[in-house]
Amino acid sequence: MNSATPEARLAAAGFVLPPAPVPRGSYAPACAFAGRISISGQTPRRDGIAMAGCCATEADIPAARVAAEVAMLNALAALRAAAGGRLAAVRQVTRLRGFVRAHGDFTRHSAVADSASALLALAFPDQALPARTVVGVASLPDRAWIEIELEACLA
Repeated sequence: MNSATPEARLAAAGFVLPPAPVPRGSYAPACAFAGRISISGQTPRRDGIAMAGCCATEADIPAARVAAEVAMLNALAALRAAAGGRLAAVRQVTRLRGFVRAHGDFTRHSAVADSASALLALAFPDQALPARTVVGVASLPDRAWIEIELEACLA
């Protein structure tokens, strides 16, 4: 693998992309049209098991940030599959949406999603960071900490 590829940069930092996720319902993991790709929401699953948790206090942020990294790796795996097996085919990630499972008084959603944004910056250092929305939600599949969606353009 060429050290100039997104996959190599991630691997050099200790992050390995998992196999592309398999849909857990009636939807496509990605939809490509006219050079744009939308990636369905990805939760932090390792070997099919969700990392479950809910942000209530500052003490929950470190674990939620790790979960956000895992969810981003799953989203990048789906993006790689949709881009023909190469993340280098991605010209720009344009949108990141994060849904953080949180109690009503928790307000540090961005602190959780920052670790996912950092992985994008690591994989694609020559790209501008994407537009981002992060919100708190009461429930996610299998009580996951976070769900992440991506949108991107192909080269």
